[in-house]
Formats: sequence, structure tokens, C-alpha cells
Amino acid sequence: MTSPRGADRDPALLGHWSSAPYDGGAMESSDLAFLPDGRGWSVLASASGSLCVTRFGWSCPAPGVLELRERWYADGDWSVESGALEAVRESGPATGVLRTAYTLDGDADADALRFAEPVEFASAYARGPREATPEQDPSYGLAP
Repeated sequence: MTSPRGADRDPALLGHWSSAPYDGGAMESSDLAFLPDGRGWSVLASASGSLCVTRFGWSCPAPGVLELRERWYADGDWSVESGALEAVRESGPATGVLRTAYTLDGDADADALRFAEPVEFASAYARGPREATPEQDPSYGLAP
């Protein structure tokens, strides 16, 4: 799929992904969401109640290569019940760029996403719901 700006995106990446099945007793887990318009977010949640959300733009500049361009982040405490940020300690623009190779494992629905370089702290993610909307971002109610 090609966007109006010419950045290629792999439609197999669309939707939600979670590191939880691969965390093996870690105190943190991470989620990723990829929207069709090239936006997305990552969530790093800790058992201690800390949550960091990073919004990014994403593209696939070559087959099997993902580029994430950070745009904004929010760090704070989260609610287990809602999964959303309850209190924000810090937020603002972000400018990091990560380019990493990836592979999709499994059947046609790609049940695992693996990265050569960790995204957040994880290198492996399991397929979640195939549809993601901006409202599902735990920091959705926060600007920008």
C-alpha cells in the first residue's frame, strides 16, 4: 500500500500487537498499534503502575524494514481498569527514529511480529485485534 506521501506501509502490520506472551515474567510489557494512515503508538507499561506512550509515524522504506519516527510522548501512571493514563508526569515532543528489520511469523494472519532491534524493550510481539483506532491510544485525550 502506498500513502499519498509515497511512504510504503505493510498492511500486515496494521492493528494491535502485544509483547505480553513473550515477556516471560518481566515486570514490563509493551504494546504497539499501527494505523492505516501511517500513525501509531507504543505503550510501555510496568507492574509498578508506570505507563509511557509514544506516538509515532511509521513506514516501510524497504520490504521487511520498519521505520518509526517518534512525534510525541507522555509518561505517567495508568489505571489497570481503563488501561489509560490517569496522571501525567511529563509529556512533549519526541524526535527519535528507529529503523529495524522485521519478520512476520505464522499463517496468513501473522500471529507474531519479530524485530531485529527492540521496539520499546521487546523484540517479539503477538497479534492482537487487527483494527486499531486513535481512540484506543491510552493518551488519546491528551494534546497534541
